[in-house]
Amino acid sequence: MLKVSELIASYMKGVVVLERVSMEARRGEITVVIGPNGAGKSTLLKAIYGFIKPTSGTIFFDGREITGGKPHKLLRMGMAYLTQEREVFPEMSVEENLKLGAWLFKNDRKRVAAALESVYQHYPFLLKRRSQKAGSLSGGEQRMLELGRLLMVEPKLILLDEPTAGLAPKVAREIYSEISRLKERGLTILLVDQNIKAAVQLADYIYVLEMGRVATSGSKEELSVKVPELVKSWLTQTSG
Repeated sequence: MLKVSELIASYMKGVVVLERVSMEARRGEITVVIGPNGAGKSTLLKAIYGFIKPTSGTIFFDGREITGGKPHKLLRMGMAYLTQEREVFPEMSVEENLKLGAWLFKNDRKRVAAALESVYQHYPFLLKRRSQKAGSLSGGEQRMLELGRLLMVEPKLILLDEPTAGLAPKVAREIYSEISRLKERGLTILLVDQNIKAAVQLADYIYVLEMGRVATSGSKEELSVKVPELVKSWLTQTSG
């Protein structure tokens, strides 16, 4: 579904963050990108989604080249992006936040209503709190609200950047369970995460980024035995 080839990207002239990165996210699978801080994981997602224009390389989504594409156009094509930062509108109600996710077809009332019903069926607690201000929800509930808002546009692929950042372990486990359920619904997921153990358990396929390059890749079965040593080496580099 998603194919990245020889991608080079940087934030400023002369400072390369991604250096010839090639990877794929296969349809219906959870693809995980792990690596130490500063490896370029979040930059990879931003380059895919058009927040950063790649210097060179190509990106294909669902058979079409999207290199340097605009985020709103990618959303129309079926690619959604959950950023690391919380992005609910705290003074607006839960339902108003959800409806913002349907801006692509906001004038189609029947479609908006059907999308809302689908999200409420998936997240019953949001239906109970539909009139409640989004800012009054807990951190984990806000994350679920953000995921629900993404589902309003019926995406094919979701990019997730550190979805459990700042959440308590128990809440993080609920988010990971939800990611697994999204896969069961047929969604394709590209996940960047610092919780290596949890991310690897979810993964169908794993890419390891180091210094802006793909250091290694493989299935969960192939890489799970290597991950502890990788993490140990990253911690050693950090402490050094």
